[in-house]
Amino acid sequence: MLDGVRSSDARGEAAVDDLAGLLAFRRLDLLLATGVMGARQRYGPDAASDSFRGLYLSEEQVRRGLLVPAATPLASLASLASPGSPGSPGSPGSPDSLAEPGPEQLPSWPEIEADNPGWRWLRRRYGLAEIELDVLLVALGPEVDRRYQQLYGYLQDDVSARRPTVGLALDLLATSPADGLRRLVLFAPDAALVRHRLLVLHDDPRMSGSSLITRPIAVDEQIAGAVLGLDGLDSRLAAFCRLVRPAGTIAADAGAKHATAEHATGTVSSVAALVQDAWGRRPLRLCFRGPVGTGRRQAAYAIAAGLGLPLLVVDVPRLAGDPAAIPERLSIVLREAELRAALVYLDGADALFPDSGQAGADDLAAALAVHRGVIVLSTTRSWAPAAAHPLGVLTVEFGPPEAAVRQAIWAQALTAAGGRASRDDVSLVADRFRLSQGQIEDAALTAAAAAGLRAGVPDGDPRLSRAELFAAARQQRGHDLTAFARRVRLLYGWDDLIVPEDVLRQLHELTARLEHRSRVLEEWGFERKLSGGKGITALFAGPSGTGKTMAAAVIAAELGLDLYAIDLSTVVSKYIGETEKNLARVFAAAADTDAVLFFDEADALFGKRSEVRDAHDRYANIEIAYLLQQMEQYDGLAILATNLRHHLDDAFTRRLQFEVDFPFPDVADRLRIWQTCLPSLTPLDPDADLAELAGFRLAGGNIRNVTLGAAYLAAADGVPVGRRHLLDATRREFQKMGKVLADLEPPSASEP
Repeated sequence: MLDGVRSSDARGEAAVDDLAGLLAFRRLDLLLATGVMGARQRYGPDAASDSFRGLYLSEEQVRRGLLVPAATPLASLASLASPGSPGSPGSPGSPDSLAEPGPEQLPSWPEIEADNPGWRWLRRRYGLAEIELDVLLVALGPEVDRRYQQLYGYLQDDVSARRPTVGLALDLLATSPADGLRRLVLFAPDAALVRHRLLVLHDDPRMSGSSLITRPIAVDEQIAGAVLGLDGLDSRLAAFCRLVRPAGTIAADAGAKHATAEHATGTVSSVAALVQDAWGRRPLRLCFRGPVGTGRRQAAYAIAAGLGLPLLVVDVPRLAGDPAAIPERLSIVLREAELRAALVYLDGADALFPDSGQAGADDLAAALAVHRGVIVLSTTRSWAPAAAHPLGVLTVEFGPPEAAVRQAIWAQALTAAGGRASRDDVSLVADRFRLSQGQIEDAALTAAAAAGLRAGVPDGDPRLSRAELFAAARQQRGHDLTAFARRVRLLYGWDDLIVPEDVLRQLHELTARLEHRSRVLEEWGFERKLSGGKGITALFAGPSGTGKTMAAAVIAAELGLDLYAIDLSTVVSKYIGETEKNLARVFAAAADTDAVLFFDEADALFGKRSEVRDAHDRYANIEIAYLLQQMEQYDGLAILATNLRHHLDDAFTRRLQFEVDFPFPDVADRLRIWQTCLPSLTPLDPDADLAELAGFRLAGGNIRNVTLGAAYLAAADGVPVGRRHLLDATRREFQKMGKVLADLEPPSASEP
């Protein structure tokens, strides 16, 4: 790092004079002089001629290594730093009361701290004694200058021993063998140097199970950089950290690119005042919670910019990539922030929560508990740290903007993307999709690109269509649901849905409730009167094939939303507690979407609550109670479909806002279904009498199967679809249903 600064050809007195900020290494030189003289005595006068010695240094080599002027005897230097001399380690006058030394006396630690503030910070931050500072100084030598490596090899009688060992440090710093034994505690796991990761004890690669005194020691890279005044992040942080210095003011940087986001600026200003009050006085832990794109990072940038602080941005999912390294990495991150007086921003801190798959939740709480500064956690979920580490985490909510704000963001984002759309379409997409600012800007770019592609076609209209706006908005949501649900293709409209008039009216009422939700909840103030969720839950009950799934698809298509059918096989589990966890994941994934959720065969999950006769009954009831809680808190549209209405608990149905019964279709409705299921392009033989076929008691789903089967039979015969094909397909459908028809003549037309 500083190699060459002190080992150039400019030796002797000139080198000694050039010690600004490096006075500590003059102390090290004098300590090593004592060590060299002691080694000379131990090795004896014949050491130079011993060919089996590990390494021998002449007096001239030692003099050059210690930057000793030619006129100064080595013995005189050694006497200055020998045990018992003023200012030497372990001497009576050394601890905090050293006498003022002369020009060539051993520099005291108060002098070194005045010369280099890095050492002063290190001593005060960790409460280190002078002997501990000396240990760090000895370990730091090889990191600064190669000349120390040769001296350490000589002192340890090993040409390959370029780093000091525990034994060498004790030889240089202890006043006697007994004192050396007492000083071994400095290297214990709970000692300050090791516990705070200031000193690293390596294993000797040449030995298995090496003893403590033979273990090489080194100063932690971050601590070495601090005392040497080096700039730049610790190399171990490069993969998941970056240090930024935001410029600007809170009003400019709070993510308030739009004039309608004054509320965001106000929130950030309040948090900034709290951070300013706590800075340098007490720890502060903030949790910025909200969906992706709601301005959490911009808020952190704004706070740092407003207070003139650097911001240490940490990519927590990358940090947590190696679970075993989480504690050490967190420690390095927080110490880096302390060294640079930076505000810490833990982006994606959810990766360290208990259910994230990582073993880092306790590590996070433990790291935050010892950090004295201000930390901002960015999460999508709330976090309650373990009671063992009371942290006082303050949660600051970041949510998607309201409909009026979203409309203004859409308008400005489309203009910036070079697109244009009607005001009504912009208002509708802003009302229907609760997107964050970042998601709206991304969707606007996508929609503008789609319109540009279409405009390239002759007679193409460059203005964005409603379908393009809605398609771009849908792309922003629902990605997490694919693990639990399948996306249903929306092929049907109101004309395809054949149900009784009252059922159709209820479905239109349900659709209208979602269409006007923003006006009623936000503009008319009903949101403040609702203690639970703001969404809508409906029950579709009726026999199989009566149009429940189609009705859900028609509603989703009318609203321009996606429809996701929940795969119950991924939710229900025979293991106690697993069903609740799966339900929590489903609703957590759905919370960030504006899709319609469709739970088919819902009675498998929501059966009647039973009397408690054993532990299984108790846990079954807990699952249902948990589901009721989730349903009340969900903000989207959830449609539950069941064939067995009487299997649902009354306590559950009371929480449903809509209950729509789909009856088995009568003859008139069946005739309309037959007519709807046959496409207009299908060739139909005149002998095919759909009124006759309506006499068969088949639900809409069965009729759809019959028409498709008949079409394939006719195609195989190379003729239009006729009565024979339709009756043969009907027979097959009844066989699937477990019914055998001896006579295919349809029942009387009066049969319902």
